[in-house]
Amino acid sequence: MKKFISKNYKGIFLALAIVLLIVVLIITFNSKNPAKMIQNLDGSDEQAEVLDEASEIEDEGENVILLDNEEVYSFQITDSNNIMLTFERDGNDWVYPDDPTIDINEERIEKLLNYITDVRFVDVIVNDSEDGDGDEYGLNQDSPVYTIKDANGYSTFISIGKTDDKTGQVYFALNYDFSTVYVNSGKLAGVNKYAIEDLIQ
Repeated sequence: MKKFISKNYKGIFLALAIVLLIVVLIITFNSKNPAKMIQNLDGSDEQAEVLDEASEIEDEGENVILLDNEEVYSFQITDSNNIMLTFERDGNDWVYPDDPTIDINEERIEKLLNYITDVRFVDVIVNDSEDGDGDEYGLNQDSPVYTIKDANGYSTFISIGKTDDKTGQVYFALNYDFSTVYVNSGKLAGVNKYAIEDLIQ
């Protein structure tokens, strides 16, 4: 056996390296990518569950916003029906101020908050146009906006622009400053895939 190993050690080493490479590739391709999960949504009844799962997977890139969910006092989003929704914290509970009698799905609100309290970018585009507008990226005063307000009253506005058809990446800007356009992997698009029906019990 020792003769066989010493005579064929290069072949054995090569075979082990190939097996290891195959294992790494299988793990890499099977890992869940939140942007791909969101890009592949088909409008099925399980869409909210897929969004919940994607919200818990760490996104690609560097943080531009990082907050604990507990630090958020209120937030506002545009849902999948283009309805502007506002939620406010009342002690440990969330309420929908437009109708406080609605029973909120607290667990789902926490999942939704995962999207807007951990916002990352994979690229930054400095917009050199004279007026500094973001129209080329679908960003302007009329773009869908997510608003996060903390307990100190400080608000952060996340304007959502176009989604790249090929990559699924999303263009966004902060606090209506369209001179700096951030590129998100695509996870950020998950927020406005929720509907009001998904957020109530």
